[in-house]
Amino acid sequence: GARPVWVHFAVNNPRATPVPKRLSIETAWLDQVDTYLQHHGQTVATARVGDLQPYSQRPLASRYFVVPQVFAPGVSEVFIRIETPDPMVVPIYLLSPEASQVRQTQQELSYGIVYGFLLALMAYNAILYFSLRSSRYLRYSLYLAMFLAMNAAYTGHGFAWLWPDSVNWQQWSNPLLMLSFGISGLLFAIRFLELRVYFPRARLAVLVFCAASGGLLGMAILLGSQTAALLVAFSFALLFSVLMLALGILSVRAGQKPARYFLLAALAAMVGAVLTALSTWGFIPHNSWTFRAVEIGMLIDATLLALALACQMRAGQEQRLRAERLAQQDPLTGLNNRRAFYDKTSSLWAHAVRHGHPASVMLLDIDAFKQVNDVHGHAFGDEVLKVVAEALRQIVRQDDVLARWGGEEFIVFLPETGTREATVLAERLRVAISGLRIPHKTDVITVTASFGVAQKAGQHATLDALIASSDTCLYQSKQQGRNRVTASLAEYASAA
Repeated sequence: GARPVWVHFAVNNPRATPVPKRLSIETAWLDQVDTYLQHHGQTVATARVGDLQPYSQRPLASRYFVVPQVFAPGVSEVFIRIETPDPMVVPIYLLSPEASQVRQTQQELSYGIVYGFLLALMAYNAILYFSLRSSRYLRYSLYLAMFLAMNAAYTGHGFAWLWPDSVNWQQWSNPLLMLSFGISGLLFAIRFLELRVYFPRARLAVLVFCAASGGLLGMAILLGSQTAALLVAFSFALLFSVLMLALGILSVRAGQKPARYFLLAALAAMVGAVLTALSTWGFIPHNSWTFRAVEIGMLIDATLLALALACQMRAGQEQRLRAERLAQQDPLTGLNNRRAFYDKTSSLWAHAVRHGHPASVMLLDIDAFKQVNDVHGHAFGDEVLKVVAEALRQIVRQDDVLARWGGEEFIVFLPETGTREATVLAERLRVAISGLRIPHKTDVITVTASFGVAQKAGQHATLDALIASSDTCLYQSKQQGRNRVTASLAEYASAA
């Protein structure tokens, strides 16, 4: 909103011949720049550049305002008039054509590194979104895209590459894209920090802030006031940095581990934005480092947020794995549950059927378990189940599949095992269980178990059919007095 300013300086050419130079004003958002070159009191050259003219009318193709000048021998005077509603930042360079070209090449190379890195991150997260369908990756990609668009607007790359003839859009692109960048960052923060769950009021406040800022900017555009629009955009940018930092602190205090990366990222972005803003407003020296601090901060911000997303993805994967394990694990004994038993034995059963290999199933049931519960209580009954489960786990072989079948029943699938070996193993288990001494208050309790063993045969078309045969044998053990092993063939029956 500053008034037009004049800049005047003298240039002395001590040579006897004219010297070509390039007058470069390295701010891309100035509306109108008029240059006048005088020699011995006479105006010898004039030029007008600025955002109010199409890019094609510039004397030299550059995102900055570069005017070629030829200085005659002796002292010449340069007058520059600058008019713009944007921040009045006027860094002036007078260089030889060769030095000017080298400087421009170095600058474009550095921007290529910045843009390439951010575009790669944006593309990677967009791919993650289409693969995982998680909106946090889409919002992060949008956040990066909005920064790139905003940066292209205020550095002049947008006018040079994307909208060279859209003078009207060039006038409004800075405030609009600044607001869009901030809103996209806050929308990402809402999703990443799960404000809907942890801080619903903060989420509502952020949404109201975004809507109010958008409304104010819309009013400024309708009134045609670029100054008002820029004031809204810069005020929003300042509050945006503070909000991102505050949301990060709240989430870290709430115990969200990925929020630590978010907080560091917000801090880096805030420091970069503050340095650039102070440089633009003239509170600190304006140079390449201070003016481009926001880009350095954004590179750190983008890297840390990518790490935060990776941390969040890893935590989600670990949570899913834990949930899958819990879904297949009996919570009391830690053994496989029925679902896990079928999952782990399906391929073993198919292999045994396909190749004609032996396989057996062992079912066991703790004897008089209802009486244990009735006399000693369900808590002690649970302790009995855990002790028996541990005894089974210690004895069954590595390739066997042990599971709690339900209640006080356990099941063991024995691949590559015939009735004789299965019965021997069942007998070992029976002896081990009967030898358990389970302390309870001032007493010691013993338990026994009955077993049923069946080997895969022609009548067993499915695993369930084999389990049914094993269950029949278990029933026979119960009927014959309990604490015994009954196999599917009579000659393998044994008793305590």
